[in-house]
Amino acid sequence: MTRLFLCEKPAQARDIAAVLGARSRGDGCLRGRDLIVTWCVGHLLEMDPPEAYGDELKRWRLETLPILPDRWKLHPRKGAAKQLKIVGRLLKEASEVVVATDADREGETIAREVLDRFGWKGPILRLWLSALDEASIRKALGNLLPGERTRPLYLAGLARSRADWMVGMNLTRAYTILGRGRGHDGVLSVGRVQTPTLRLVVDRDREIEAFRPKPYWEVVAMLEKDGTPFPARWRPAGDFVDDEGRCLREQAAREALERIRNRTATVRHTETKRCREAPPLPLDLGTLQQEASRRWGLGAQQVLDIAQSLYETHKATTYPRTDCAYLPESMLGEASQVLEALTASDPDIEAVVG
Repeated sequence: MTRLFLCEKPAQARDIAAVLGARSRGDGCLRGRDLIVTWCVGHLLEMDPPEAYGDELKRWRLETLPILPDRWKLHPRKGAAKQLKIVGRLLKEASEVVVATDADREGETIAREVLDRFGWKGPILRLWLSALDEASIRKALGNLLPGERTRPLYLAGLARSRADWMVGMNLTRAYTILGRGRGHDGVLSVGRVQTPTLRLVVDRDREIEAFRPKPYWEVVAMLEKDGTPFPARWRPAGDFVDDEGRCLREQAAREALERIRNRTATVRHTETKRCREAPPLPLDLGTLQQEASRRWGLGAQQVLDIAQSLYETHKATTYPRTDCAYLPESMLGEASQVLEALTASDPDIEAVVG
């Protein structure tokens, strides 16, 4: 009985193989006793272009739209044919497969589309990993999930990729053809995510371009009570106030200033609120990219590369390519160890952690 672990990348495969004791290097894999660890190098397959579904689709014509394939076709991604053949050959040796790709929709799709490509009908288990340190790998290996538990992620991945294809291929052809009829030379690219995002950018750019600054005036009094200074701000009212409550008439502000100059203020009402604020959640990838850009001017791809390195190479963080800001409950027992490691690496935060 041979168990085949199908990972997403070679680095991930090496980490898992080290824990499994698979140290014998093979062609595109690592072997151990009754087990093999191999990898996909990201997506080994990609979707065929429209012309693969019929010669009549080689020419861009409105009459052929929409293109809605009955059976979807995939082909090896450039540079991936060799590894795809290796995985196919190893599947013939396997009695069961453990999907060990990244713990998300895309990771599930990367592995399952390869299994479907080779018509795998055997049992499937799922190694669900949020971190690549040895302790996390051992814990996940002791709690392999049934393949059916995560198969919906594969179906979601297929829906996403096919929706991208249908929107992108059909609308790009349609708009390009219509554009040529109006004298536009070139391809007008349309994407399911790309085009709405572009609309948001364009709308915001137009708002910035159309913005015309308006002067406004504030009156702030610096007051003091029992030796404690505090500011008080004038709240204007009338037809000279904009939607944000700002005074747009200088004379009105000056008149208000004269009315209160050298006067004694009376506090008529105070209100105190006690509230509890939950501690901030761990950063998801999007928030991390925004903060790194705001603080240090780092680009989105640069932040992703650093986060991926911290996860894969240094084993310092959990899986970064996620929009979830919560950690799995299985990690709760390790919290004290993580905090100890943080304070050991940076004594300045000991007061906060303690």
